[in-house]
Amino acid sequence: MDLTEKVFQANDVHEAVEDLSEIIQNAIIIENKDFELVTYSSPNEFSFDPIQQKTILTKRCPLFIIERLKKEGIVDRLRTENEPIRIHAMEDIDFYQRTVISLKHHNILQGYLWIYEANELLEDNLAFLTEVAPYLGRMLYEAQNFTENDLQTVIWKLINDEYMNEAEIYRAANIASYKIPEQFTVIVASVKEPTSLSILDKIKDTFIEEEIAYYLGKGTEIVGIVDGKTRTTSKERVSSLDEQLQQLLTEKEKSAVIIGSGNEYNKIGQIRKSYLEALEVIETMVFLNVEQFTYSFEQLGIYRYMKFMYKKNVSEQYRNRNILRIMRKDAENNSELLKTLWYYIKNNCRVGKTAEQLYIHPNTLNYRVKQIIELTSINFESVHERAELYTQLLLLKHVPDYFEYYRKYIF
Repeated sequence: MDLTEKVFQANDVHEAVEDLSEIIQNAIIIENKDFELVTYSSPNEFSFDPIQQKTILTKRCPLFIIERLKKEGIVDRLRTENEPIRIHAMEDIDFYQRTVISLKHHNILQGYLWIYEANELLEDNLAFLTEVAPYLGRMLYEAQNFTENDLQTVIWKLINDEYMNEAEIYRAANIASYKIPEQFTVIVASVKEPTSLSILDKIKDTFIEEEIAYYLGKGTEIVGIVDGKTRTTSKERVSSLDEQLQQLLTEKEKSAVIIGSGNEYNKIGQIRKSYLEALEVIETMVFLNVEQFTYSFEQLGIYRYMKFMYKKNVSEQYRNRNILRIMRKDAENNSELLKTLWYYIKNNCRVGKTAEQLYIHPNTLNYRVKQIIELTSINFESVHERAELYTQLLLLKHVPDYFEYYRKYIF
């Protein structure tokens, strides 16, 4: 019996995936329709990419990856298409090139089969995946038992906008004994590493104590729907919750978790919007390596656009010439003009505040600023120039790859 025959004669989906990974010599992960891990297999233990490793350790795909796939249109394609879809690498989120195919039974989605293409799949492999997908879909259908009306499922469906209308939402919430809030803010806590999952249990206990509805599935995140009370808005409750968690968690735990919150809304159909805002906060904080423990969508400001600026500048090979001149001067003289410029711009060109943060005398600062002006064409009175410098310096400070992108150009 050859391997392809073994796949179709496997007793369960786990056995089938083991045979399949041996055939195509690549790492395979199968998730259910909610992106929770079902099974995985690979030719060797080093075959999984960073996202797959996190999925295996936490038993589900990270939420920000799911949302990125939705944004790229991949999830919609998986719902309608039955052939393998190749997804190219997304380096900013450590997502390596892979192929995915939806697993359906009677044309109803049951899950997904992901293949990390350490070795790019051949046409014969893709044809075989198309052939075997319905068989695996049937296996998933037979193996999975769905609990449609528990609170966890209701919240998962709410944040993923899976209900057809408000009537369906209220019916499901009523069965789950969940009172739909009149006002709410979504908060998401995400641990940076799977080894820190115990932090989510602490946060869950706080949610229970504060009577906050939450979703804690398999994964590295917990989602809370913070509702407003008679005399307290949901936004105020989120602020109070942040303070509680500040006191509850140790400094080590706080450095291992990121908490983001969305805006406040009063229509149940806007839960997903607040949820996506909370995820955007987390994704932005991860990208910029921001050390702050909690952040709200309102606080993001210009941070929201940093990733887009990074991509545009790198793709167009743009570098600010004045900053390059300063970096060369620093490299030649071992000076700190770039650091001085960052604090000077960040403090809106206030001499006293900047000198204080740099631990230097105001006269020393004035001398350095004079050096910068003589070396460059910067006009500190121009708000547009200051804004451009601020965004470039922000990326240089928080994104190591961007600093290297500049640094390699000065030599």
